Amino acid sequence: MSLLRSAPGDSGRTGSDDTGPGAELPTASAGENLRLTLAYFLPQYLKGVFRLRPRLGSLVARADAGRRGAETLRRLRRRHGRGPVVVRGTSGPTLLVLDPEDVRQVLAGPVDVYAVDTWEKVSGFASVQPDGLVASHGRQRAVRRAFNDAVLDAGCPVHRLADHFLRVAGEEAAALLGPRSVAGLGPDALRERFERVGRRCFLGEAAADDVEFSRLLAELLAEANWLGARRWRAAATRRARRRMMQRQARYLAEADPRSLAGLFTGAPRGPETAPECQVTHWFMALSAVHSASVQALTLLATHPRQYRRAVAEIEAADRAHGARTVAGYMQMPYVRACVQEAARLWPPVPSLMRRTTAETRWRGAVAPGGVNVLVPAGFHARDGERIDYAHRFAPEKWLDGTAEADWAVSPFSRGEAQCSGTELGLQLATGFVAELLRGGELAAAGIRLSPERPLPYAFDTARLRIGIRPTRPVEGT
Repeated sequence: MSLLRSAPGDSGRTGSDDTGPGAELPTASAGENLRLTLAYFLPQYLKGVFRLRPRLGSLVARADAGRRGAETLRRLRRRHGRGPVVVRGTSGPTLLVLDPEDVRQVLAGPVDVYAVDTWEKVSGFASVQPDGLVASHGRQRAVRRAFNDAVLDAGCPVHRLADHFLRVAGEEAAALLGPRSVAGLGPDALRERFERVGRRCFLGEAAADDVEFSRLLAELLAEANWLGARRWRAAATRRARRRMMQRQARYLAEADPRSLAGLFTGAPRGPETAPECQVTHWFMALSAVHSASVQALTLLATHPRQYRRAVAEIEAADRAHGARTVAGYMQMPYVRACVQEAARLWPPVPSLMRRTTAETRWRGAVAPGGVNVLVPAGFHARDGERIDYAHRFAPEKWLDGTAEADWAVSPFSRGEAQCSGTELGLQLATGFVAELLRGGELAAAGIRLSPERPLPYAFDTARLRIGIRPTRPVEGT
C-alpha cells in the first residue's frame, strides 16, 4: 500500500482539511481486509452485480449480510477516522470513502479524474454492451453522454414524451389488477409488466410482446455477473448478444415516434456514439426502477400513515387533472418521494466505483492516479450515526430538501456521472405505483416491515406478495 504519499502542502485540495499537511491515509490491516471481503464484498458479489441472482439474493437477505457489512464499515471508521481508508479491493488498492465530505468530493469531481470505467464495469459490460456509456472514458464518454442526455431529457422535470409514457405505465400496471392482484402479486409478475413498459417506451409498440428480447438481455446480464471469468461461455454469450441486437435493430430501423428510439435522429452523435449500444443500459437501469417501485409498494402497504397520504395525493391530482397525465404527475411529489425513499433504503447500486486518472488530495494526503475509489452508497444512506431517519420510511425528507442536499445519499449517483435517465425513471415508477394505488387497498405478505421497528438492510423479495383489494367486488374472487 505504499502508493500513497504525504502532501507537501494543502493548496489546491478539493477535500476538507482537519489533519494538516503531511498526513497519510490510514491503511486497513490484513484482518480488516479479510473481514471487509467476507462481510461486504462477497455478499454483494454473490447476490449479483449486474442482475440479481434470486436464490443467492434471498440467502444474503436472510443472513442479514447488509447489517454485518455496515457494522464492518463503521468499525473501520471508528478505528481509522474519516479516511479514506486504503483497502484491498477486487482489482487492487482501493480508497474506501467513509466520510460524507469525501463522498461529495468524489461524486462532484470531474469524471476525467474520477473515471467511471472501472475494471468491474468494463469486464462485466464486455459481454453485454462493450460500447455502452458506463464503460467509456474521455471523448467516447463525452459524445455518448451527450446522446444519452438528449434522448432521455436528462435534468428535465418531465420527459417530452411523458404523456405517452405515463399512459403506458398506467396501462401495464392496470393489467395486473383483478383476481390475480387480490390473490397477491409476486415479484415476477411485476417485473414482467415493467419489462413491457420498457419495451414500449424505449423501442416502441411493436416491441411490446417481444419477451425474447428481454430474455436474451437477462441472460447477458446474468453472465456479466461473472465479470468475464467464464471464458468458456464467450462464444455462447456472443451469439446471445448478436440475437438480441438483431431483434433490437428491427425496432430502431422503423422507429416508433412515441418511443425513445424515435428521438435518435434528433440527438447529437459522432463516429463513436454507437447509439444502438446505449439502449441496453437503459433496460438495465429499468430493473433498478422496477425494484424501487416494488419496494415503495411494500413500504406503503406496511406504513398506514404514508399510505393514506399517498392515496389522498393521487385522488386530488386525478380530480384536478385526470389520471395518467403530466399535470397530474406534477401534483404527486409525495408518491415520487416514496419511490426515492425506497431507493435510499435499498439502493439499486449499493457501491459506487471510480478509478482515479490523476493525483487526488484528501485533506493533508495525496493519492496517485490509477487507484480505485469505492463509495459505499448503501452504507452512507443508512448511516445511523449521522442521519436520524436512517432506518425508517421518511419520504418527507425528499420534500423538505434534507435528502436532496445530502450528497452521501445518492441512490442514482450525483454530479457528472448521475444517471441520465433519473427523471424518466422516477416518472415511470411514480406512474406505475400510482396506478396500483388507484386499484384498491394494499397489503403485503411474506415480509415483515413495520413503522414501529427499524427497517432491515434487505428483505427477501422471493417470498413477497403484494395484494390489492379493490373497493368494489372483483368478478371471479
